[in-house]
Amino acid sequence: MVRALSSQLRLYENPYDQVCIERGTILKLHRFAIGNPDVARHLPTLSPPSTKLEVYLRMFDIPYDVVPVMNTDDAPRGKVPYITAGDVKLTDSDLIINYLRRTRFDPDADLTPAQWALGHLVQRTLEDHLYWIIIYYEFCDQNGWNFLLRASVGDPSMLPSSVLDAFDGIRADRSRRCYDQGIARYTPEEIVGKACKDLRAVSEILGDHQYLLGTDGPTSFDAVVVGMALGLFQARDMHPEITDFARNVPNLSRYMRYTIAKYFPELELNFQSA
Repeated sequence: MVRALSSQLRLYENPYDQVCIERGTILKLHRFAIGNPDVARHLPTLSPPSTKLEVYLRMFDIPYDVVPVMNTDDAPRGKVPYITAGDVKLTDSDLIINYLRRTRFDPDADLTPAQWALGHLVQRTLEDHLYWIIIYYEFCDQNGWNFLLRASVGDPSMLPSSVLDAFDGIRADRSRRCYDQGIARYTPEEIVGKACKDLRAVSEILGDHQYLLGTDGPTSFDAVVVGMALGLFQARDMHPEITDFARNVPNLSRYMRYTIAKYFPELELNFQSA
């Protein structure tokens, strides 16, 4: 059954053997942009996986240019982010980072097995659980949806009805996915509680370290944390209860202020350390 179903789906296999990244190669990072300049002062994008990949590129000095996309019609697997090197497309933030680790520089090479395991568990917590809570606020919660629209297009009342209808269709699709996944079956209070547990767990692992796993420099898992949490700290209007909790976790708020200031110096910090 699985084989029969997968044969009917359009799958994209990253053509790693066709990629040629030389010393002067500038990667093209394809991701959603933010159309509202007031929001763009604080966020590079509202897509956590795109933010994660951009953080990784900045942390490890990999040159890139941003290519803003309006939709995912040309995106491999129908999602962002993806990168292009010449005419070759690589998709999925995790697969791209793993490719770069294999072919350029591996910031995780000196991690102990225990450190790697902790980092992996943090990544799965944030990308496979907290991510769906972020999606819930973007598409199911009315205040979050209003913020998403304003961030994307500025004043939605200026848009033609056909464009608004398209946005409504996207919202209905994503809301249905949240219900199918399960997160939209909980009450708002329960969802906030789940997010706070995730953030508390990350805080416990971070402890008093400068970087997540106690290393002297960042690892790929720091890119995960910053990428997944940047919007939570910088965009309170999207999810105020979760943002207020996150900003008041002392070590986590210090960590986020440090990493945002270091790797996104053009962004205005929108919170104080607790």
